Amino acid sequence: MQPDFAELNRFLLDCPPFDQLSADQRQWIAGQIKAAYVNEHNVDELFANYSPALYIVRSGGFDLLAPDGQLIERLESHDLFGYPSLLTGRAIVNQLEVVEDGIIYIVAAADFDHLRQTSRAFEHYFIRAHEQRFLTESSFSQHQPHPKTYPERAALSSASYPQRAALAGEVVQRAAVCLCSTATIQEAAQAMRAEKVSSIMVVDDGRLVGILTDRDLRNRVVAQGLNYDIHINAVMTQAPATIGAKQSLVDALALMTQENIHHLPVVEEDGKPIGMLTNTDMMREQKSEPVMLISALNKVGDRAALVAEAAHIPEYMHSFAARVNDAAAVGRLLASLTDTMTRKLIDFYEQEHGVAPASYVWLAFGSQGREDQTLSSDQDNGLLLANDLNQAQLDWFAGLGEFVCEGLADCGVPKCPGNIMASNPECRRTRAGWLERFQSWTESPTPKALMYCQIFFDSRNVRGNKRLYQAYREDVAKLGRSDFFLGNLARLQSNVQVPLGLFNRFRGTESGKDSDWVDIKRYGIALINDIVRLYSLHEGLTEPRTLTRLQLLESCKLLNRKDNQALAEAWQFLTQLRLQHQLAVWGTAAPKNALDPDELSTLKRRQLKSAFRIVKDCQQGVGLKFGRIG
Repeated sequence: MQPDFAELNRFLLDCPPFDQLSADQRQWIAGQIKAAYVNEHNVDELFANYSPALYIVRSGGFDLLAPDGQLIERLESHDLFGYPSLLTGRAIVNQLEVVEDGIIYIVAAADFDHLRQTSRAFEHYFIRAHEQRFLTESSFSQHQPHPKTYPERAALSSASYPQRAALAGEVVQRAAVCLCSTATIQEAAQAMRAEKVSSIMVVDDGRLVGILTDRDLRNRVVAQGLNYDIHINAVMTQAPATIGAKQSLVDALALMTQENIHHLPVVEEDGKPIGMLTNTDMMREQKSEPVMLISALNKVGDRAALVAEAAHIPEYMHSFAARVNDAAAVGRLLASLTDTMTRKLIDFYEQEHGVAPASYVWLAFGSQGREDQTLSSDQDNGLLLANDLNQAQLDWFAGLGEFVCEGLADCGVPKCPGNIMASNPECRRTRAGWLERFQSWTESPTPKALMYCQIFFDSRNVRGNKRLYQAYREDVAKLGRSDFFLGNLARLQSNVQVPLGLFNRFRGTESGKDSDWVDIKRYGIALINDIVRLYSLHEGLTEPRTLTRLQLLESCKLLNRKDNQALAEAWQFLTQLRLQHQLAVWGTAAPKNALDPDELSTLKRRQLKSAFRIVKDCQQGVGLKFGRIG
């Protein structure tokens, strides 16, 4: 059966990796392709008559089965199969089962090899599909011994993620200037003058123990009238914040903002210092304009000026997001901006009402806590207070919560519809009060309480007493390890319906005129956050960021390496897709977290289905491991 040449050419233009061929190459292969109408009566003849070959589904629906009958993948229009045998030379052992009669295009082995030899993009697509695999070999569902494979990873790695941003180690201008902690202040000043640097890294036995900056010399030595012959360990900043050489500049920026520092040591994986990153270094980089924005926010003198400066954030973030095209970096930067505005508002409140009357922590929950904010994210925050406060102290903090939440709203960060804000007395508690609340959630996990409480496990200290926060966070982690609580969380997550229906087709999640649209936040990103949180609670982790949690879970016995990688890649793809969608619809009435799958390219639709299949497998996995579902 010979397909219609013109129609086939149009089809290939929308079928990766054939869309990457030149017009002449695509026209040539269109003339070589054969077509077969496949139904339940002749399906066995496909492999018998055309093998080995690359098969492309033109229409209909088919199940690709392992030799023992286990489902490998549901195939539909534009899906490819058969290429592993072409690449390895091994015979086809899988079976094809007809779900819905349809047409399959066939690319003979010789023609497939010719395209591999003449098109590097075509060759790399299938090499990556076979060796790397997108969202591959997921075994969340332990009762399925044969993992599903998703060849779209090849296209994802080349199409969805542009060239990475610069890394901290690449930006360092010179090798570390180091002294031991017993060097004198005078020796440090002389070294800084000779090397023409504004800071010294203090290193003992190859380990970074502190830093000394020109500001330290002014404020801690000259202003205090100290002798210049005392050791620098008396005036240095001990145990300073550091950044890994392979971490991005956005990570460095976020850390410098959080710690309000201008010098950040860059270290190797083993902790060996390699150099100092400064604000000046950051501003030399093309993608580091966020420094200017954060600096402008930090320099404002009152609330009105802060609100005026914050009005520039949406326009700037659209430009930054389109340029960087990294959803994780955008999320971290937005969280840094919200952190900065929060701290400035706290400063303004203290200027008017005096310093805080007791130890406290301003808590960021949810997306700000995980540092994966978007421009549509609302506020999720609270206050952690020292125990045994009197009424006057409680009133001071009540005023702080109201002032900051109103200020953030004026700065463009919407109020939380669920009232999870420090202006709400329920989110403004002493350490004992918070622990009592967490204990009630873990011991009496009603469905409403389970849905409500998960956000509070993703928290960060934005401003306040670090020891108070650490003690609180460790206590919360202990409460979250309850098997009874984790089992109920798993059952709750397993009940969420991933929007894939019959024949692996998308099922709309919205209502009204957008009823065919799919909410990729609620049914994709949020579910992955929930599932990763579940494993993190089981392991007693206190880290809030999803990707960092997955890194820390690499040694977790319940979550093997391939499952871990699949979750990370699905999360990255979905957050990237959401960012691209939000940039496209911003300023319109269109949903910001839901999109129309029919408007996606063929490649993106494949990837989205693969990501949702991973989430479905993941749900089954946590149901079996924690919820005893199966």
